[in-house]
Amino acid sequence: MRLPALILTALLLLPAPAFAQDMNTLLDIPDGATMVNLSVNERVEVDQDLLVANLQIQAENNDGRALQDEINKTMKKAVDAAKAAPTVKVSTQSYQVYPYDQNPDPKRGENIIRKWRGSQELMLKSTDSTALLKLTGDLQEMGLNITSLNYTVSPELLEETQNSLLEGALLKLKTKADRTAKALGKNTVDLLNINVDTGGYYPQPMMMGGVAMDMMSAKAEMASPVAEAGQSEISLNVSAQVLIK
Repeated sequence: MRLPALILTALLLLPAPAFAQDMNTLLDIPDGATMVNLSVNERVEVDQDLLVANLQIQAENNDGRALQDEINKTMKKAVDAAKAAPTVKVSTQSYQVYPYDQNPDPKRGENIIRKWRGSQELMLKSTDSTALLKLTGDLQEMGLNITSLNYTVSPELLEETQNSLLEGALLKLKTKADRTAKALGKNTVDLLNINVDTGGYYPQPMMMGGVAMDMMSAKAEMASPVAEAGQSEISLNVSAQVLIK
């Protein structure tokens, strides 16, 4: 016997404690029926398709205003260059400027601002790795340093994969319920209160630490960075209460 739509609606609207407390009353389990909790898991490895690069401009100067002007001009050139690459998404990140004392003297009892340091970060994203790596090389020539470079799975591919896994998981759950019913000598199953957990995503990024360049290396011709995509495991778990009759 299938549950009336009104009862199913009431089940969905109940908060968790009330649902647990009143489950038997609402379901009105028939004599000879059994309620079981079942879960299944689907997982797959997919090729990483999104390359993400984080770069940073760092500078120091005796004059705080001159320092910020240098960072602003360099970042403006970097953003303009990035916008010229139509397949690459660009966004600016953290911007910091702070004073520091190169040679603090504890005997003075106070620090004297001798220099200013500053930095600003830039993030690039693209499924066109060739364009992004070339752009990254160009930005390195402008004086920006790579702080990280990694492949991951794009939101579009992640959603597409999870939808595919959901279809397979629901079929697997129904099969598991049917087999459970058969083992119990019953032949009718109703899947109730189905829960889907899409939290299983395990990227395996390739990271590249940033190293500050001195003036000589900054002037030398630099090749574009190299990155090779790996795979990420995506998993999905489906669970349900099953009424077996």
